[in-house]
Order: sequence, then structure tokens, then C-alpha cells
Amino acid sequence: MKINKKKFISQLEKGIKDLDISYSNEQLQQLWEYYLFFIEENKKYNLSTITEPEEVIKKHFLDSLVILNQLNIDQRKRWLDIGTGAGFPGMVLKLFLPGDSFYLLDSSSKKVNFLNQLIYKLGLSGIDATHGRAEDLAKISEWRGSFDFVCSRAVASLNVLLEYAVPFLKIGGLAYLYKGPEYKTEIEEAKNALDILGAKIKKTIELDVPGLEAERYLIIVEKNNSTEEKYPRRAGIPKKRPL
Repeated sequence: MKINKKKFISQLEKGIKDLDISYSNEQLQQLWEYYLFFIEENKKYNLSTITEPEEVIKKHFLDSLVILNQLNIDQRKRWLDIGTGAGFPGMVLKLFLPGDSFYLLDSSSKKVNFLNQLIYKLGLSGIDATHGRAEDLAKISEWRGSFDFVCSRAVASLNVLLEYAVPFLKIGGLAYLYKGPEYKTEIEEAKNALDILGAKIKKTIELDVPGLEAERYLIIVEKNNSTEEKYPRRAGIPKKRPL
């Protein structure tokens, strides 16, 4: 597949401008290098079925960046991206929030290996990709209750995802969860989980991703009480028996 750099950068720049996000030429260049490395490694690892330049720009890059205007960042924050895959949204957000600390978590070692190579390739600091499961890492004191923000895209239904995410948040911390058109049903089914885990839905926002026809929503969840030690339950149980 022959990729035209000038066309890629131009489409990417237009999409970022449409999102009304400030950016630099360095960030455009980083996303171009990210794309090239992603395409190369995808042949070996099957990181994603979405590989065409225009599709990657809107479905991975712009879809990750769309939440930037929803963030109220007055100081440096500590982020966790659960089920990051090939780095969406966490890796992309890091490029636009270089002062924040990012932890990218995935249960696939090949994806984590790809991300650590990419971090090295782009010369980034303050970002780390970890192989593991949320249910296990949330039991470790350095991880539990230590994050300002948790983000996650296309990982699980809301009632399951909350059990993964909320234990990692500080009280007052926020989870930014990307959802599709079924979000209202998911919210209804997650009321019990919110109550048990000590969290509440702060806001739901309809997102407008340039060029993307699919409906996208952002559910912002705030942790307002400490989470009982027994949550999350051991690996596999949250999915098997949602709260």
C-alpha cells in the first residue's frame, strides 16, 4: 500500500482543525510516524483490521482526540488507559498532553510490545505500556486509587467496565468512557455497579468525530466514594457476572 505523506498530513490536519484542537507540526509528524509503524507491525501482529489511511485518521486518531475539549486540565494528571490495544486512545492523547503521565494497560503482550517499541521510537517519556489485567493490577497499592483519569474505548459493556475502572481512580477522579448508540441501555444496566463501586455519572456527551458517521458518546463517571477492597473481583468474574 503506497501512502502519500502529504495527503495523510493534510487530512489529519483538517480533522484536528475541525475538532478545534490546538496542535503543532511536531504532533502531526508524530502521528504520521505512529501510522507508519502501526502499518508495518500490523502485518506481524494483527493489531487492528482498520489500516487504510483515511480510516485510521478518523476511526483511531480523531476518535481518540475528540475528548480533548471535554477535559478540564489545570495541572498535570495521571492517566490509565484500560484495554489500550494499539494505543487508542491513550497513546494518541499522550502526544497532545505531553506533560501528563500515561499508563497503557492491555492483556495482549504483542500489543504491549508494539507500544513499548513505539514509545522508544518516538522518544517519549512519562508513558508506560504494561501487560496485565485490570482485575489484578487494581489490587496493587501503587495502582489502586492513584489515577486522576481513566479512559477506555470499546472494551466492555458499562457495568463491566466500571468494575475495571473505578477502583483505579482517586476520589474525585474521572473516567472517560467511549460508547456507541446503545449507551442509554448500558447506563440503565449500570446503576447497581455505580452504587456498589462508589461512583456516579457526571455527564454524557454526544461526540462529533469529523468524517465519522457512527454515533459516538462519552460517558464521564466521577468516583465519589472509596471502593470496597473486594472489587474488582478476580479475573473473568466481572464479565461473567456483571454487578
